[in-house]
Amino acid sequence: MSVYKMSLSTISPLFIGEGKELRQGFDFVMSNGRTYRFNEEKVLEARQSKLVPDRSGQYPLPGRLLDKQDLQDTALIRYVLPGEIHSNRADARLQSCIKDVYDRPYIPGSSIKGALRTALGWYGWKEKNLKVDFRKLGRRDKFAASAYEKDLFGDDPRKDLLKALRVGDCYGPEKAGQGLQIVNAQVLTKRSAGSPIELEAIKPDQCFTGSLSIDDSLFSPAANELLGLNDRKHWLDDLTRILNDHSRARIRMLAEQFQEFSRCDTVTKFYQLLLGQGELSQGNALIQLGWGTGWDGKTFWSRLQDDEDDFEEIINRYRMHRATRNSPRRKPGDDFPRSRRLVMSRKTGEPVRPFGWVLFQLEKIR
Repeated sequence: MSVYKMSLSTISPLFIGEGKELRQGFDFVMSNGRTYRFNEEKVLEARQSKLVPDRSGQYPLPGRLLDKQDLQDTALIRYVLPGEIHSNRADARLQSCIKDVYDRPYIPGSSIKGALRTALGWYGWKEKNLKVDFRKLGRRDKFAASAYEKDLFGDDPRKDLLKALRVGDCYGPEKAGQGLQIVNAQVLTKRSAGSPIELEAIKPDQCFTGSLSIDDSLFSPAANELLGLNDRKHWLDDLTRILNDHSRARIRMLAEQFQEFSRCDTVTKFYQLLLGQGELSQGNALIQLGWGTGWDGKTFWSRLQDDEDDFEEIINRYRMHRATRNSPRRKPGDDFPRSRRLVMSRKTGEPVRPFGWVLFQLEKIR
């Protein structure tokens, strides 16, 4: 078993949701540029005397039971974040970032392994000289590429190459809510923007650590007779190089694409700076995780775009082009996806960063 210390340092805000919407007045309140996430049960228990219905018979929201001094009470307040959401209406929504039982943000190993699998699949497609074959594509979009995944990683879940790759969760800040901030996001196309989305997101410059291991026993001569994985062992041996090849290709494409987006000069410069850093040292790679990664960061991406006509057939078959009535009609060769999720500046309202870019580092322990 080869064991590595795995470190992830955030370069841009990272959001991995826990599938929960926080509601103003029910889960949090705002004051003086900060957002206070409170313990609803503790608040209701401590402020029972204030829990009185008004003339219409409606009870006050839990957040209305709190006084200013209560915001300093750690028995009532779970954590405090810098920043506020834009909306002041009751029941305004805030998407909750994944956290452990102590309200500390972490990065799930499943999210990391998904990004590694995507890069390895993209690399392996070219090495194995795979081609788009509509007879191999599944009928449902969720399982469309399952035949290709079997070609790449193994035709039996028990013999999957990535069974040898074990990726743990990564943990960082030691205090509740530490390392998080309120982020305003929007879905942008080249000419338009969607409705604002408010998120709890991990700040840039936060470090998370965990472990990654490779089960070398699965590549022994005896195991190879049963599993047949040895012809792809070099994919894991060259993991960070493959990650960098995939990421640099995406960064180059995104830098070019954002030059055509209105108001996205800052985002374009961000990608140009990443490209300008050149090759990273051994054991280091750039990867993108979580919400905002986009279709090209979760599939075979450019491998499906080698033939323009085939790619348009894929888009049509799986109804991948989703547009409103007023959206321009898609033409072969148009960018896909046409929209991107971006971090917006609260001061200027301009796009300033993509989501989820991190520096991935491996250091062998044994």
